Amino acid sequence: MCETRFDIENIEGDFYNIESPESNVDSIINLIIGDIASAKVKIDRSDRSFPADVKTKIDHNKLKTKRRIVLQYKSYSSHIEKAYNRAEQNIINGKQTALELLNEMYCNSLDKYDIDSFEPDIEQVQQHADDIIIDVIKQLRKFVYSSANVTKYKEQVEIGLNVVVAHGFVECCVLENPNNAAN
Repeated sequence: MCETRFDIENIEGDFYNIESPESNVDSIINLIIGDIASAKVKIDRSDRSFPADVKTKIDHNKLKTKRRIVLQYKSYSSHIEKAYNRAEQNIINGKQTALELLNEMYCNSLDKYDIDSFEPDIEQVQQHADDIIIDVIKQLRKFVYSSANVTKYKEQVEIGLNVVVAHGFVECCVLENPNNAAN
């Protein structure tokens, strides 16, 4: 019988720093952020108005400090729709998949605040609305940076994260839809 011995101290390399398989997979949201990053946008910082339906959503959820990401979204709204349309050409249900991911992240945030994601208590959602948005952005940031096709510049990623989450808010995938409120 032959016994093989290894001298652990003489083995070279880092056997425990293996890249996770998720980081080798592209992300639909990274495609969207990449398109947003390459869009030529004129931002009007003096216009702080919202369309009526968006203002209703902001008021319904009592969004305060994170209203500004909705203003960012306003400047990019047509570009994000074009980006989703381009993604849809190559990825079946690309937009729906991305919005479902955002909704899942929203539900995860609700869980962190002990809010039932199946039947959310609007008063609890309103109490934590800004923190929920912050948490969804954090989850999305982690997701984006662990994908293979990350946009090159961090600043563009950060703006893209805000715009994508604000789009999810406008589409009622993040926070609550005022039209679903019980009267």
